[in-house]
Amino acid sequence: MRFAGKTVLITGASEGIGFAIAEGVACEGGHVIMLARRPEVLDEAMATIRAAGGSCEGKILDVADHAVLADFIAEVGRRPGRLDGLVNNAFKSLQKEIGDTTLEEWRGVFAVNVDSAFVAIQAAMPIMRAQGGGAIVNIASVSGVRARPGSSAYSASKAALIHLGAIAAVEGGAHKIRVNTVIPGATTTAAFKRTFSGLTPAQQAALGEGQVPLGRFATPEDVAKAAIFLLSDDAGFITGAELRAEGGAFWKR
Repeated sequence: MRFAGKTVLITGASEGIGFAIAEGVACEGGHVIMLARRPEVLDEAMATIRAAGGSCEGKILDVADHAVLADFIAEVGRRPGRLDGLVNNAFKSLQKEIGDTTLEEWRGVFAVNVDSAFVAIQAAMPIMRAQGGGAIVNIASVSGVRARPGSSAYSASKAALIHLGAIAAVEGGAHKIRVNTVIPGATTTAAFKRTFSGLTPAQQAALGEGQVPLGRFATPEDVAKAAIFLLSDDAGFITGAELRAEGGAFWKR
């Protein structure tokens, strides 16, 4: 029960990695504040957590609406209790080469993948300073550390998120605010399954076997365990870390 009495706010929390983190924190006694855009998916996610005895609440919010995001986190900070953890998980993917990407598309990806994290960190840090500390985890991607054609905006935004986390760790350290980044590879989220819907499960598994030294793609729970560790007091002396949860895929060419 590493999160008993603690509150963790998670963006993009209705499915995939975000939901797996919310479920894991709630299972260990924490209260999770789940931000997402789709009411029906968020309602189902919260019902699952509550059915298992977990504590959660939800907020329908588009993290690209930065003023609303900042105001909501500030409101959480005015409540009784603490804001012990923040997970910047919401993301927007765009798979286009540089020449095919419009400036509007580029900015749209950065608005979700980087700007929302900046806004959330900026809003959460004063709350965490006042209470004597906290933990922030950003969910990036191997695309942010490995050049791959056809993903200019997505890869650049994830690289920016990784470096934002490093700077926030340096700035937050004196206030006992730890900031770390998880770097997943291909993960079998609902979005992944939609992308590869033309392949059979056996074909998807074979793809993972060929690309990942550990022989399969990550599950959302694989990545969530890394994030939950970094949120917990078990990682109390870890900050500025970039933890790859990708089964060794980064090193396989």
